[in-house]
Amino acid sequence: MIYVYGPEKAYCDELLKALKKKSFDIQVFTDTQALGSAIKREIPQGLFYDLRFESESPIILERTYLETPDIILLGTAERHLEMFEQYTDQLYLPYANFQQIADGFADHINDRKMLKSCGFIGRSIELIGVARMIEQVAPTDITVLVSGPSGAGKEKVAQAIHDKSAKPTDKFISLNIGSLAPGVLESELFGHEKGSFTGAVSRRIGHFEQAAGGTMFLDEIGELPADLQVKLLRVLEEKSFYRVGGQQKISTDARMIFATNKDLGEEVAIGNFRQDLYYRLNVVNITVLPLATRPKDIPPLVKEFIKKSRYGDYAGDHPVEPGAMKMIMKYHWPGNVRELKNVVESLLILSDKGVITRESFEKYLQEKSLHDGKLPVPTGRTSESAEHQLIIQAILALKDEIGSLRKYVIDNSQSTLTDSDRLPEQADNLNMESNERNLIVKTLKEVDGNRRRAARLLGIGERTLYRKLDKYGLN
Repeated sequence: MIYVYGPEKAYCDELLKALKKKSFDIQVFTDTQALGSAIKREIPQGLFYDLRFESESPIILERTYLETPDIILLGTAERHLEMFEQYTDQLYLPYANFQQIADGFADHINDRKMLKSCGFIGRSIELIGVARMIEQVAPTDITVLVSGPSGAGKEKVAQAIHDKSAKPTDKFISLNIGSLAPGVLESELFGHEKGSFTGAVSRRIGHFEQAAGGTMFLDEIGELPADLQVKLLRVLEEKSFYRVGGQQKISTDARMIFATNKDLGEEVAIGNFRQDLYYRLNVVNITVLPLATRPKDIPPLVKEFIKKSRYGDYAGDHPVEPGAMKMIMKYHWPGNVRELKNVVESLLILSDKGVITRESFEKYLQEKSLHDGKLPVPTGRTSESAEHQLIIQAILALKDEIGSLRKYVIDNSQSTLTDSDRLPEQADNLNMESNERNLIVKTLKEVDGNRRRAARLLGIGERTLYRKLDKYGLN
C-alpha cells in the first residue's frame, strides 16, 4: 500500500495513474490528520507527500521519517529543497514527470528488498551501494576485501556474500587475526601435526582446512605478521598449504573474504604489508563507510535494536522522542554501529518507562566527555547548546571531504574532456563550476541522456543532478 498526500486533486489524479501502472495499491489523502490516523492504523510501504505548497518542514513528515523508518518517503518541492531533503528518501523537482515518481517508488522498494536479503538494516544510498556490490560478487569465487572502521559491519558484509553465494549452506569460518598471538595464529590458520612443537599432543585441523567448500573470512588482515603474509600469498596463488610441521600438501577451495580497518595501501608504503599480497587481496574492494557519514541508517538501526533488546518495557509505538533521535543522528559515533547498539541498550535500561529522551542521550554524551574529553558536548551545557556544538563538529568534519570532492571534480573533468572540448589556451583557468558543468555534459553524453545512470556514474544523488542541470541551464 502506498499513501499519496496532496492538496491539489488534479496533481494527485495524475500521480495515481502513474502508480497504478506499477500495480501499486494506492490511497489518496487531502488532509494531514486523516493521513496521520491512517499511518497509525496501517504502516504503508511508501508515502508520497506533495511539498509544493509547504513553507516549512511538515511535522507529520518529520515524525514519520524519524519514528517509522520502514516507510519509503518521496516528495516534490519547488522551494526550500534542503529543508525537506533530510526527511525524505528522495525528492523530485517540479519538472520531474509522474512516471519518474512511480519509477522512483519501484526502485526504492526493490532497494529495500535487496537490503533485507543481505541482512542489512538501513536506508542510505551508501548502504544500498554496498548491497549492490554484494549482489554482483556473491555468485563468483572472486576474492573480496572489505574495508571500513571497526564496528561498521564488515562481518555482516562477508556473511551476506556467503549467504548469496552458490553454496550458501556450506561453512562460514570467521577468524579475527588481531585477537590472536602470532604463535597461536599460524596453527589456527593452517593447523599442525602432532609433535610439531612443544604442546602439540595431537593433530589440529586449521581454519583453512575447516572452510573447505565454504567461505573463509579473515578480519583485521592488516595485523597479519610478515612471515604469515608469505604463507597466505601461497594459499591465494596455489590454493594449497601445509600444516605446521607437516609434509603433505593440502588443497583448499574455500572462498576468501578479508576485512581491514586500516588503509592497506599506506601499510604497503611504510613496509608493514607485502605489495604482492595486497594486490591479491584487493581484487574487489567493498568499502563500508562510518555510521556518521550515513545518518539515514540510524533510525532503522535504533528501531531494530530496541525491538531485539531484552531491556525495553515500553509498549507504545515510538520509544524514542523525535528530539532524541535528531541528536542521535547528529552524533559522530566513533564506535559506529557497535557503539550505537550499546548506547541504545544502556539508555533503555536507565530510561523512564522505556522511552529514550533527548535529556537522557545528552546526559550520556556529558558523562562520556568526562572520560575521554573528545566529545563535542561539555558537562553543564543546555540541550540547545549541546545540539549546536554537535552541528559545528559535523561541519568541521565535512571540511576535508569538501576539499577532496573539489579535487576529484577538477581532476575528473580535466581527464574526461576531449581535445575538442578543451579551451586551447585557457584550460588552466577553468574554474570549479565550468569543470563541474563539463563533467556533467560529458557524462550525460556517455549514457545517452539517462539522468539516473549519469547520477550514479558521477557519484551523486539524482535530485542533486537535477539541481545542477537547472543551475547550469542544461535542462
